[in-house]
Amino acid sequence: MSTEGKILDLGQLKAGDVLLCYGEGKIGDKIAKHTGSDYSHAVICYSATEAVESGGGLVQKVAISDIVADYSHVAVFRSPVAWSPQHVTAMNIFLDNVIAAKCKYNIVGVFTFVRRKENHELTLPQQIEAYFAGELKPDSFSKDAYFCSELVADCFAATGFLHPSASVVFKSDTYAPGDLGKDPTFGTFVGYLTLGDASQIPEDDEFIDNPTFGEAFGEQ
Repeated sequence: MSTEGKILDLGQLKAGDVLLCYGEGKIGDKIAKHTGSDYSHAVICYSATEAVESGGGLVQKVAISDIVADYSHVAVFRSPVAWSPQHVTAMNIFLDNVIAAKCKYNIVGVFTFVRRKENHELTLPQQIEAYFAGELKPDSFSKDAYFCSELVADCFAATGFLHPSASVVFKSDTYAPGDLGKDPTFGTFVGYLTLGDASQIPEDDEFIDNPTFGEAFGEQ
């Protein structure tokens, strides 16, 4: 499948875009083994030039250009409905508070999410019933530590884009980075960022056949 029309410029990014980074190195290999996806890291755009990630020990703000420089390529996802100016403001307040609290990178969570995900899926009907019976509260999105895709998913809850009842279903600590790209809740595939050329994107990349945001909504 061709990457024609799917290579983006950094200037095309927007606050709220989800960036999935194609894994490299030993950590990337381990995450791929546990998650079944070669996308080993997830970040969310704080603005058009900065992102926030959980990695390197802490939740931190980082230049998007630095993220792209660290990986062979990055897949970009955008929600057509989530990121109004009010949602962006709410997201940035949430992320500023997380950074100020010096929340840590929960690397253990990356390697234990499979078990949590299986248990969550097996017990989901009971959880929904318990929620509407007033016997279960959704998990708080304010935590001491996050793994990368958990932080991204919690941004959607913190902004109010996900209703508390939906948060019972969309449990943030059950999402691996690659999972975010397969769930339209977190956006539609926009294209790829790469500092190299398009040949660095494997022909069998898991998102290469996806319709793009521009094709679906007529805009970038």
